[in-house]
Amino acid sequence: MSKKLQKTDFPFRTRLNLLSLIQYWENNLSSNNILHNFPKEQILKMIEDAPELKQPIDDLSVLNKHKELLGLLMSAIMPPALVDKEIAAALVPFNFRGFYSTPAYRNIMPLDEIRTDIVSNMKDNNMEKGKVIRACIFILNKFYGTNINFDLPILVTIPNKETGLSRIYKIDINTDFADVISKGELKPISPELIRLMLDNLYDTDLWLEYIDATNFEFEGFSIIKLVDVTVEEMMSSIKYDLLKKDAVSCPESFDAIQQKIRAIFDLPGISLGLSFFDVNNNIISNHGSSSWNSFMMPTKDEIISCNYFKDSIYDLAFNLKRTVVFEDLESMKDLTHIEKKILETGVKNVVASPLIYEDKVIGMLELGAPYAGKLNAVNSAKMEAVIPMFTAAVHRVLKDMETEVRAIIQEACTAIHPSVEWRFLEEGYKVHVQRSQNRKVPLGDIVFNDVYPIYGLSDIKNSSSTRNEAIQADLKENLKQAKKVIKTILANKKMPILDELNFRLDQEIASISKGLNSGDESSVLSFIKKEIVPAFKLFNEEVDAPEAIRTEINRYQQLLDPVHGVIYDKRRDFEESLTLINHSISDYLDEVEIEAQQIFPHYFEKYKTDGVEYNIYLGQSIVQDKVFNKLYLNNFRLWQLIVMCEIATRIEQLKITLATPLDITQLILVHGEPLSIRFRNDEKHFDVDGAYNIRYEIVKKRIDKALIKGTKERITQPGKIAIVYAQPKDAEEYRRYIEYLQSIGYLTDNVEDLHLEELQGAHGLKALRVEVNLKAHQRDFGNEAIQQVIDAINAN
Repeated sequence: MSKKLQKTDFPFRTRLNLLSLIQYWENNLSSNNILHNFPKEQILKMIEDAPELKQPIDDLSVLNKHKELLGLLMSAIMPPALVDKEIAAALVPFNFRGFYSTPAYRNIMPLDEIRTDIVSNMKDNNMEKGKVIRACIFILNKFYGTNINFDLPILVTIPNKETGLSRIYKIDINTDFADVISKGELKPISPELIRLMLDNLYDTDLWLEYIDATNFEFEGFSIIKLVDVTVEEMMSSIKYDLLKKDAVSCPESFDAIQQKIRAIFDLPGISLGLSFFDVNNNIISNHGSSSWNSFMMPTKDEIISCNYFKDSIYDLAFNLKRTVVFEDLESMKDLTHIEKKILETGVKNVVASPLIYEDKVIGMLELGAPYAGKLNAVNSAKMEAVIPMFTAAVHRVLKDMETEVRAIIQEACTAIHPSVEWRFLEEGYKVHVQRSQNRKVPLGDIVFNDVYPIYGLSDIKNSSSTRNEAIQADLKENLKQAKKVIKTILANKKMPILDELNFRLDQEIASISKGLNSGDESSVLSFIKKEIVPAFKLFNEEVDAPEAIRTEINRYQQLLDPVHGVIYDKRRDFEESLTLINHSISDYLDEVEIEAQQIFPHYFEKYKTDGVEYNIYLGQSIVQDKVFNKLYLNNFRLWQLIVMCEIATRIEQLKITLATPLDITQLILVHGEPLSIRFRNDEKHFDVDGAYNIRYEIVKKRIDKALIKGTKERITQPGKIAIVYAQPKDAEEYRRYIEYLQSIGYLTDNVEDLHLEELQGAHGLKALRVEVNLKAHQRDFGNEAIQQVIDAINAN
C-alpha cells in the first residue's frame, strides 16, 4: 500500500523575488519596441508602476494588484501558444506555494498547497526531504565549488478526482530564476565531508549538521512542469507485474493490471479479459479458474472447448493471428452467441489480441468498453508493447498448469493412449479448477458412448502344456544329472545318507516321469537347492576329496543356469521362443497401428501373455475435430483381417529360428452394435459400461476356448483365422473381405462355416474360419486393399 505524502518543516527561508525576471524583460526591451502586442514604453511604465515586484515578496496577495503585468512577465516562460497545453506553474523556491500556473496545472493541483493523496518515487514518499537535499546541493554548488548534478527523475502519481484513475507525471524543475544568499560567514566543509553526505544521501540530519540552514536564504522562483508519462510508466509496471510467477492466475494481479490499463486509456469503464488454452487438445484451460477470465466464458459449471468461439469475433482474431477491433458490437450483423453474451454484460466495444507462442495461438487478451468507439485501431496499439509479456506469462502458466493437470491424471492412471488424452486433460482441467478453489474432488468419469469395438487375439497354441513339458524335461534332467554325481561320490565314499539321497532321487524321477502335478516343480527345486546342491558343495570343498568327485561336481555345476541355479534348458528355449513370437506380433501391431491412427483416430490397447490380444474402440465420441462414418469401421475390420494374415505369415517364417517350435492361433470377435466404455480408476484401464454390454466382455474371455458344435475341436487352429459373429449381416460383410483377400493371395479358398457350442452368457455364436496362405509375400500396411478403402473414404 502506498504511503501518504510525508510533510516535514523545510528548514531554509524561501522568498518570492521577481527581480531577475523583470531584469530579463528590461534587457530584452532595450532592443525591441513591441513585445506581445505591447509597446515598449507601456511595458516599462507598467514595471515602473510596480516597484514592490522588484523586492522580495512575503505576502503573495501583493501580486493580485498586478495580474496583467504578472501575466505579461510570465509569458516569457510560459508562452501563450502553449499555455493551454502545458502543465506548468511558478512556485516560491523549494516551496509548494505557487503564484502563477497554466489552467491544466490548476485542474490537477492547487496553487497554495500540496495534495496529500499524491504518491511520489521519493524515499518513503517524503518530498520535503527531497527538497532539503536539493537545497543543500544548490548551496554546495554555489559556495563550495562543487558541480553535483542531482538530476534524479521525480515521478508523482496523482489520482483523478472524477474518474478515480491515477495519472503519473514526471516533474521537471527549472531553478534558473532562483538564487541562494549567504547571510553570514560560511562554515568550511571539506571534500571528505561532502563525500560523506553524498554517501548518506537521504540522511537530512547529517546534511543539516554541516550546512547551517539559518545562514542561507533562497530567493526568486522555480518553474515546475508536469509531463504525463502515464502510458510509459503503466506499461513498464504491467511488464514487471507479468514477470511474477502467478501473474495471470492471481486475482490481486488481475485487479492491479486492469486498473493500470484503465489508466493507460484514461477510461474507467474498461474491462480486461484473458483466456488461455491448450490448442492441441482443444481445451480452454483457465475457464472458471480465477478473476483472470474471458468475456466469452459461459457459466463456470459448463464444459467448453476452443470450438466454443467458432465463427465469432475471437475466431477471426485467432485465424488472422493479429489484433482485431470491434468498435460497436450492437451494429454488427449475424451475431453469434459469443457477441450476444458480451452485449449482455454491457460491453459494446471489444479489442481481441491473440497471444502467439512459436506460431501457435495460446491465448486471447481482451479489452472491453461499455461505450462504442472508445477503443479503436489507433489507441488499442498502445497494448502492443505488453502483448509479448502477456504471452510469456500465459505460456509459463500453461506449462505449470499442464504439469499439475497431468499429475492429477496420474493419480488415476499410469499411461494414457494419445487418442483419448484430450478427454483426460479436459477432465483434469476441471479438477484443477476445483482444487484451486480448495475443493477436494477426484478425477471425474471418463466415458465414451457409442463406440464400436474390434477385438483380436493371436495366441500361442497349447502354450500351457508345452511349458509344462519343458518344465518336466528340465526337472527330470536336473534329477538325472544329480543322480550321476551321487553315483560318483558313492563309488569313493560309503555313507548311508548318500544312499538315502539316491533313493529319493529315484522317487522324484519316477514321479515326474508320470506327469507334472501342481506343486511338483517347487518341491523338486527345493529338494535340489536345499539338499543336493549343499551336499555337492561340501564334498567338493573337502581337502582330500578325490579328483573324480570334484570333476563330476564341476561338470554338474556347468550345466546349471547362472540365474536360476538349476538346469533350465528346455524352459529357456520355450520362454525365449514365446518371447520372440510375442515381440514379433506386438512390434508389428505397433508399427501398423501408427499408420492406422492416421486414417482415423481410435483407442488401442494390447496385452501380452502367451500371445497378444488387443482392443480397438472407434466412434464419434473419441475424436474432437473429425466426423465418424461407418465406412471407417468397415475399413478397420478389413485392416484387422489383413493384419492377422500378415502376422500369420511372419510367424510362419519366424518358426524356423525358434528353439522350441510353436504355432499360433488367431481369432477375431465381431460385435455389430456400438457400446459404451468407461475408464475404471481401480483397474486403471477402460472396460465396457452397462449391464447389456457386459455380455461382450464375457464372450471375449471365453471365446478362445470355444469348441465347434458337436465336436471336441477348438475353433482356433494354427494357420487359420476364426471370425466369430452373432449377426448374419456381419458374416455377409466379412465374406466380401474374404473374397477380396482370396483374390490377392492372402487367403486360400478354404472357408468353413461353423456353429459354436453354447458358452455361458453367450448363445447362438457362429464363426467363419479361413485359412491363411502362409506362403504369401509380406506387404506394407499401405497395400492396395487398404488403399482402396482409403480412396473410398476420401471420395465420400
